[in-house]
Amino acid sequence: MNMILVIGVGSAGRETVKHMKSVGIPEADYITFGCFEDIDNKNDIPHYNLIHINGFQGISPTHNPEVFKRLAENVEDGIREILEYHLENHNLTED
Repeated sequence: MNMILVIGVGSAGRETVKHMKSVGIPEADYITFGCFEDIDNKNDIPHYNLIHINGFQGISPTHNPEVFKRLAENVEDGIREILEYHLENHNLTED
């Protein structure tokens, strides 16, 4: 069975993913990345905080896309492992 892995990045990406899950996009799994604590995640969407993945504490989140880009580049291998984990554990396949 083919499935979709929907990835949201940043606040807008998180809100988009939450909306997609709430309307019930069939055969989809969801994850989010960002620089925020996902304290209000009532949809059970796995969230990965790029600040914590980078091993930083106390960095103020920002809406500057360049910050997300640098944080993601610093942990590219970690993000790849997270994606592979979700692909393997949810039987997602390529078409």
